[in-house]
Amino acid sequence: TDFLLKIVAHDWDDYQHFHGEVLTKAPHVVSVRSSLAIRTGKCQPGIPISDI
Repeated sequence: TDFLLKIVAHDWDDYQHFHGEVLTKAPHVVSVRSSLAIRTGKCQPGIPISDI
């Protein structure tokens, strides 16, 4: 099964921590592919991840 997550981070270091220490080490996660948006074309509210 594939999932699409929208990650909202305070900064690049928080994103790297979530990606490298939380998401990739989660149970049953085999691989992770990321795409980053440099600029937002349309502003939609996201669900922020609390400080991990």
